[in-house]
Amino acid sequence: MCLKHSALQCFCGANCIFLQLMNKRALLLILLLFEALSLKAETASQTGDRIPTVKSSLSCRRFTTSDGLSQMQTETIWQDEKGYIYIGTLSGFVRYDGRRMQPFLGGRQENIVLFRSCGRKVLALGFVRQWNVKGSNLEHSQIDPSGQRLLNNFNSPANPSNYVLLEDRKEENRILCKLGEKGMETVLESLVLDEMTPDRKLCIDSSGIYIPTPNGLYVYADGNISKLTRKTDIFSLIRSSGNLYALAADGIYVVCKDSLSLLLEYKFESPDYGLSVQKDNQGRLYIADSHTIWRFDKKSGKTLEQLGSGFNLIKGLFVDKWNRLWAATYQGAYCFFHCNFTNHRLTDRNDIARAIAIRDGKPTFGTLNGKVIEDQTIVSNQEEQSYEPGAAVFDDKTYLAASTDVACIQGGVLNWLSLPNGRYSFVSRYGKKLIIGARNCIMAYNPEDSSIDTLTTEILRPWCTADDGQGRLWVSGNPGLFCITGVETGKIAVDKIASTPATPVIMAMASDGKGSVCYALGDTLFVLRDGQINVMEETLPALKGHEIRSIHISPRGYLAVAAIDGLLVARISNGFRVEDIHWFNSENGFTSIEPLRGPMAEEENGTVWLAGVEDMISFNPEALLSDNQQSTIVEAPLKWWQRWWLWLSVAALLSLAVWRISAGFEKRRSLRKIELLKREKLQKELQLRAVRLKAIPHFHSNVISGIEYFVMNKASDEASYYLKLYSDFTNQTLSDIDRSSRTIAEEVGYVSKYLELEKLRYGEKLNYGIKTDSSVNQNIMLPNMLLHTYCQNAVKHGIASKSGKGNIEVSICGQRRDGADGVLVCVSDDGIGRKEAARIGGYSTGQGLKILQQQIELCNRANNHKIVQEIEDLTDGLGKPAGTCFSAWIPIDYQY
Repeated sequence: MCLKHSALQCFCGANCIFLQLMNKRALLLILLLFEALSLKAETASQTGDRIPTVKSSLSCRRFTTSDGLSQMQTETIWQDEKGYIYIGTLSGFVRYDGRRMQPFLGGRQENIVLFRSCGRKVLALGFVRQWNVKGSNLEHSQIDPSGQRLLNNFNSPANPSNYVLLEDRKEENRILCKLGEKGMETVLESLVLDEMTPDRKLCIDSSGIYIPTPNGLYVYADGNISKLTRKTDIFSLIRSSGNLYALAADGIYVVCKDSLSLLLEYKFESPDYGLSVQKDNQGRLYIADSHTIWRFDKKSGKTLEQLGSGFNLIKGLFVDKWNRLWAATYQGAYCFFHCNFTNHRLTDRNDIARAIAIRDGKPTFGTLNGKVIEDQTIVSNQEEQSYEPGAAVFDDKTYLAASTDVACIQGGVLNWLSLPNGRYSFVSRYGKKLIIGARNCIMAYNPEDSSIDTLTTEILRPWCTADDGQGRLWVSGNPGLFCITGVETGKIAVDKIASTPATPVIMAMASDGKGSVCYALGDTLFVLRDGQINVMEETLPALKGHEIRSIHISPRGYLAVAAIDGLLVARISNGFRVEDIHWFNSENGFTSIEPLRGPMAEEENGTVWLAGVEDMISFNPEALLSDNQQSTIVEAPLKWWQRWWLWLSVAALLSLAVWRISAGFEKRRSLRKIELLKREKLQKELQLRAVRLKAIPHFHSNVISGIEYFVMNKASDEASYYLKLYSDFTNQTLSDIDRSSRTIAEEVGYVSKYLELEKLRYGEKLNYGIKTDSSVNQNIMLPNMLLHTYCQNAVKHGIASKSGKGNIEVSICGQRRDGADGVLVCVSDDGIGRKEAARIGGYSTGQGLKILQQQIELCNRANNHKIVQEIEDLTDGLGKPAGTCFSAWIPIDYQY
C-alpha cells in the first residue's frame, strides 16, 4: 500500500512539473499572439483604417468655481430683463454681468433650482425658501406660507417665467401656480400631475398645458384634461415657428390637434433624465440628454447636428437674449456663445496638427510627430519627421513641408519629393508651381514634370510667401521683404523693399490675388498696393498689444487675422479698405490657445481652418459678421457719484471756481498795468531830473567862457567850432529827453561831444579815448545817458582834482554771461580815486549815479536778464589809489 502510494505521488509530481512547463509555453505563445495582433492593429491604424483621429466640438467657455461659481454642480440658468445671467447651484447662486460673478448664499447648502421674475423683483427659489434679490442684498420667505408644499425642482425650470409647480413633502398632490404681486394663484390641480416622473418637463403653451407622463401625453384646455396620445416616452415639448414639437426617445414629433406626426427619427442615447430643449431667436432647437447637445434646424433639412458630447449630467439648457446657448451641468456651467466656432483636437493628446489643407472639402493635417491625416485616416506615421505650418493643393495632390523633405499625398498614398537633405520651412502655391522655402534658398517645383529649380539664394531663412496675382512673388526673409519676378519665364530678379524694416521679421503674409499683399509686423498690419506700403489704420485699435500670428484673405472678401490671444474678422471693400471690424477672444467664442505662425485654409463653403498650439478651430467669417453680435456686458447701476445731478453740481462749482480765478487774474493784470504806468511816470520824472542835473551851471558857464575867450582873441575858427559843438550837444540833450535808451553809436557820439567840450575847459590836462570792438553791433540799445554819467563822474571826481594830466578810457566789447549774450561798457580814469575825491569834496550834488541806478532798477523788473553795474577802485603797484573804473553789462535783448 505504501509502495502504491509512493508511486502515485511520484507520478502526480511528474505530471505537475509537466503541466507547469506546458503552462509556461502556452502563456508565451499567448503573449506572442497578442503582440502580433496588436502590431497588426497598429499597422492597420497607420495605413488607412477608419479610426477617428480628430474630435470636434463646439467652442465654449466653461465656468467653474475658479470663475466664481458657488459649486460645480449647477442646476439651472436664467436671465433677467437687464441681461444679468443667474446660475443656480447646490450651494446658492451667482449673478454674472459679463465680466465677473457675484455670489449669493456662498457656503450655504441651499439648492437653487429655479429663477423667476415677479414684477420688478427677481426670485431665486429653492425647495422651501424663495430669495428676493435687491441689488446685492437678499430677503427670504417661505414659498408656501402654510409650509405644506415645496417646489418640484425637476419640472419647474421648463415652465414660463411666472409659473411654478409645487408638491407636498411626499412628492404628491402637485399643483401648478402662477406668481403674482400678491402671491401665488392656483392654475391647475390634478392627479395627472402626480403621474409625471422626474425626467418629464411640463409645457405651458397658448393652446393648452401639456403633461407628459409614462402613461401618455395629456393636454389641459378649456377646463378639461384629455389624453392626446398613448405614447409613453415623450419627455418635453416646445413651440417654435408656429409648430409644437414633442421630443421622445425615438425622435422629434409635431403635435397635431389629436395626434402626433413623426418629423425626425433619432434614437437619443441617454434620456435617463429626460430631454431638455430650448430655441434661439432664429427658431432653431437645441436638445440635450444627460451627456450630449444637438441642434435641429428644420430649414436646413431634417437632420440633427451634434454640437458637443461627454458632459457630466446636463440639467438644463438656456438661450439668452443675445442668442447665446448655455448649459447647466454637474461639471459647471457652459456658454457656447453663438455657436460660430468649432474646436478640433487630435485624439492623440500628445500630438498637434501644424499644417492644414482642404482638398475636395476634406481636411488634411500634418502633425508635429510626423503623422499625415486625411479625412480621419492616418496616411503616414513617421516619427522622425515633423511637419511645418503651411500646405499647398494642386488638383488631387496635397503638398506638406516636413523636416527633411516635402511630402506629396495623392489618393491616400504619401510620396516624398526626394529633395536634398535640409530644413524645409514652408510650401506655397505660385500659379502652376510649388514654392518651397529652405534654410538658405527658395525653390520652385513643377508638379507636371517633377522638375525643380532654385530661384534664389539671396534670401536667408525665408519665412513665408504671397502670390499677388500680378506676376510677383513676395517673400519674407531674415531680414526684410523681397520681391521675386520672372518665376514663370525663368528670368529671375530679386529686389529688396527698402522701406520695410530689418526687424522684427515678417512672419505672417497673405494676398488677395489682385495685386494687394497684407503683412504683419508685431501688432500692426500693413498693406502693399500699387507700389506703396501703408498702415491699415482701421485695425490698429483692435490689434494694439496683440501679436499677430496668421493672416488670411478670403476670396469671398473677408480678412481674418489671428493674434496670439484673439481673432480679428473684417470685411474688405474696394481699395483694400477694411470695415465692419469685429474682435473675438475667449469672452465671445474664440477659445483657441496661441494660434501657430502659418497660413489658414478655407473650404469651398467659406469655412476657415486655423491651427493652434493645443487644437484647431474653424469658423465662417461671413457668419461671424452677419451675426451682428452685441455687447454682452451688463453695465452696473450708477453709483451716487455717477448721477447726473452730482456732475451738474460739480460743473457749476467748477464754473464758479474758473470765474473766480479769471476775475483774480484780471484784477492782477489791471494792477500790473497800473504799476507799469506808475513806473513810466517815475521814469519820466527821473529823466527830467537828469536833464536838470545835466544843466550844471559850472559846465555851461565854463563852456561859454571858453568860447568867449576865442572870440576875444579873434580865434574865429576855434570859436565857431566849439559854438557849433556846444549847440549840437544841447540840441541832442533836449531831443532825447523822452528816450529811455539809445544805440551804442548814438551814446558814443553824445559822450564824445561832452568830453570834447570838457577838454575846452581842462585843455591838455584832460585826454580821452573811445574804443568799440568791431564785432559789437552798433545798434544794440544802452540806457540813455549811461556813458555820459560815467564820464561826467570821472571828470569831476577823478581828473579835476589831479595835479597832473589825466586820462579817461571808454571801451565797449561783447561778453556772454549766464547763457545770455550782451555788451560790456567800461569807463576808467587815472584820477585821484573815490576816497580822495570824497575827502576833498567839491561842487558835486552826488545825484548822477543814484538817478542812473534807479532807472536801471525800474527796467530790471521787466527783464529776466538784468543790467549789472560794477565800480572798481584802481591802485598802482604800491597799492595807492590810481583811479576808478565804472562798468555795466547790458543784455542784447534787454527791454526798456
